[in-house]
Amino acid sequence: MDDNACRKRRLVLAHGLALGACAMGMTGGIRDAAATKSSKAAFLYQDHPQNGKRCGDCKFFSADGGNSSAGTCDVVEGAVDRSGWCMAFSPKA
Repeated sequence: MDDNACRKRRLVLAHGLALGACAMGMTGGIRDAAATKSSKAAFLYQDHPQNGKRCGDCKFFSADGGNSSAGTCDVVEGAVDRSGWCMAFSPKA
């Protein structure tokens, strides 16, 4: 599979996951999903932005403190970088 096809496939998967997360949020199921976080690998987490999107701008991100670059995610396990990104990205309202 060439790089372009891989990028398109990842984009389709990312949109599908974001849509699923949105649907879960509308039904109140996001609390259940947060209780069972997934690995960084499952959501293709990276410690740098993706097309201008970053964890610090995501509704699932919580900063550890003041100006800290680290934080936690409601969807992904472990510490995440404010400048990172994963397929669960959903902009803050």
